[in-house]
Amino acid sequence: MSVVVTIDMYSGRPNPTWELSKTEAQKLRELLQKDHEPTHLKSPAAAGHLGYRGIQISSVAESTPLSIARVFDGVLETDQTDAQNFVDGNSEIEEFLVGTAGLQLDGEEVTYIQQEIQKNVKGGAANTLRDIELFAVPPYDPGKWNNDPFIRRNNNCYNYSNDKITNTFAQPGRGSGQEGPYPPSCSGTGAASQRDGQRPISNPDITPAQGHIIALVVSTTPGFLDYHWYRRDNNTMWSHKPGGTPATNRDNSGRTISDPRTCDRGPYNIFCGFYHCIPSETRIR
Repeated sequence: MSVVVTIDMYSGRPNPTWELSKTEAQKLRELLQKDHEPTHLKSPAAAGHLGYRGIQISSVAESTPLSIARVFDGVLETDQTDAQNFVDGNSEIEEFLVGTAGLQLDGEEVTYIQQEIQKNVKGGAANTLRDIELFAVPPYDPGKWNNDPFIRRNNNCYNYSNDKITNTFAQPGRGSGQEGPYPPSCSGTGAASQRDGQRPISNPDITPAQGHIIALVVSTTPGFLDYHWYRRDNNTMWSHKPGGTPATNRDNSGRTISDPRTCDRGPYNIFCGFYHCIPSETRIR
């Protein structure tokens, strides 16, 4: 299957389009097969603006693991509804595709596009987006966690509260070298999470400049000793991911969660407290 790429930048004129050679298509597949960090972000081109808007990929061989529709501003956008996107580190794939244009781009067009890409790599919009990814309050985006069965099974409430997909069923304290004690407790599990970088707070009714608010609960119910984490999303409501099951914004009674202190938590009978989580400063594994 051929691979057709289009530079998306003109408004009135047709955009430059060309087909990759077999060698170039194979190189693209190799680049896409690298381990790309998942992201819930979309590129700015998703909203549309004037000027260079990245590169569209209209056809990719079936053997390609990522079904990529657009490469722009450090983001690899998939063409599947509600699917997560991926990070194009240093705009590597974007740079590669520009280099395959041949005579389809003249020298001035290439210079303009490369300058736009470098703005993104060296502190422009792409790096800004990555900062947002690290620091902003995450949205309620269950598809990021639920659509891929492997991700759903191998990430738990601690992953979800940190907004980090590690595929390790992360445990408090493991990332910092000393996993939390058993049985779970407010003091022991809480201390382990603090070693990972969580910051205990007394008042959850704040809007931090970085990161977001999470909450810890534990169960001392006989025969059911466990911990659980909730996360406050950018809609000010709460959501969670019970173990390897889907992420949800509902409690055990099926109601949306406005406060983890008062929602139906099933057997998790003790509310421990709130924490300030800054994903770029937490170490979970």
